[in-house]
Amino acid sequence: MEPASNGFPPYGISAVVKFGGSLMRNLETCRTVLAGLEHVRSSGHRILVVPGGGLPDKVIEAVDAAHPLAAFTAHHACALAQDQTGYMITDPAFSSNLAACSTLGECRLLIKEGKIPVLLPSRILFALDPVEWSWDITSDSIAAWVAWLTNTEKLAILTDVDGVYRNGRTDQPAALMSEVASDELARLGHTSVDACAAHFMAQRGLSGAVLNGAFPQRLGDWLEGRKVTGTLIRNPSQREQPVQTGRGAA
Repeated sequence: MEPASNGFPPYGISAVVKFGGSLMRNLETCRTVLAGLEHVRSSGHRILVVPGGGLPDKVIEAVDAAHPLAAFTAHHACALAQDQTGYMITDPAFSSNLAACSTLGECRLLIKEGKIPVLLPSRILFALDPVEWSWDITSDSIAAWVAWLTNTEKLAILTDVDGVYRNGRTDQPAALMSEVASDELARLGHTSVDACAAHFMAQRGLSGAVLNGAFPQRLGDWLEGRKVTGTLIRNPSQREQPVQTGRGAA
């Protein structure tokens, strides 16, 4: 994290965490993931969560498949789907220390209060219009953009698989990539990380990790520099930092 400039205080975020919408397919798993995030926060890590589109997004995709939507409609509806997921995961039915917010100023205050801010991105996206209105842009890209915007060094993408797999072979443990440079990841196309997010990370020098949210201890271990099962996304200028995979890791 770069030092703050006079008059420009840092947001104080240790990591931006993309909460994959796939983690809501099983609501008990969802609760487990969120409890894990609360544990990570109690350990001293200041995290900002960016929600995926989740269940609402699937409805939009189904409508678009049957009756193709205009780019304006799809883009704005999907941003609002992220908001809806954010509202749901901050509800007391799922969590006790996560709080929904729609501005970065609110995020800063919540972090100071010891809470986990969940950014509802539609307000910022509609005001700044930073991305193309395209299905190629997913919540992964939005999370990467938020990490860059807040000058946050680490981006964790939580999903329902262990990481990025060669040729998408999630049924083959040996195909799990322990690490990959962000520019190489972009060349692989759409994996468990969308290609636009990987390209943005490469351009902005961001690094991160793709982790299975069903094992929330992996996030804490990764933030503390321990070896975990997952895929490390490194800045091409960084030296290789191996991530352990297989039975020896959590």
